[in-house]
Amino acid sequence: GYLLENGAWRAAWPTAEEASLLHPDRFSYLVRLDRRDPQLESVMQFVGSSPHARAFRLQPVWTLDEVKAFAEGAYVPLLEIAQDVGLPACLFIPGYVELLEPYVQRFPKLTFVIDHCGMGFPGIPPDRPEPEARSAQAVGYFDQVLRLAEFPNVALKWSHAQDRLGVPRYPYDELRPFLRSAIEAFCADRLLWASDKSVMFGHNWSDLLHSIRDDPELSQEEREWVLGRSARRIL
Repeated sequence: GYLLENGAWRAAWPTAEEASLLHPDRFSYLVRLDRRDPQLESVMQFVGSSPHARAFRLQPVWTLDEVKAFAEGAYVPLLEIAQDVGLPACLFIPGYVELLEPYVQRFPKLTFVIDHCGMGFPGIPPDRPEPEARSAQAVGYFDQVLRLAEFPNVALKWSHAQDRLGVPRYPYDELRPFLRSAIEAFCADRLLWASDKSVMFGHNWSDLLHSIRDDPELSQEEREWVLGRSARRIL
């Protein structure tokens, strides 16, 4: 992507689009947005008209100023367009999932996907007060994520659970109670597995996949939903 004159970032996705055009049965993509883009609606309408675009991606907590703006409703105009376009909104809001509830209530026809289990990430935002950061990265914060399951238009992306919930070694048996609680809260048809292997250092793709595929505590139907059926339904 590239910077605009006002400091906004506009994503570009030529490789993803080419892959989707060449192999439409295997590839599709989402597009990251910046609410400050002066041509935001045009960009979103264009993405929505693209046959292989599946969702928008928002990252509203990179700085404390943007956290404040998100909390004060600055993303309402963007989400109004998203609801009109009809593509889901995937949100990377690590450790700030409680700020999503007003938006979820305001846009009941829009599907929201909480990225990467919703748990806090170190250094995002870099100047977050230390007590808040510790709380958002503690395993108990996952209860805050599960509360959003009461809204039927919210789904959860099951990725980065190994690092965020402190289970570093395959087969990640200690993650199973967390996954079960997510299934009980959201139901399996609102959980989307993702490896995010490009940044999941210390974990290989096979382990990330087979920890779900070979989990003896999951039913065959639950495995099918988490490992692809939910993504096909939601996206």
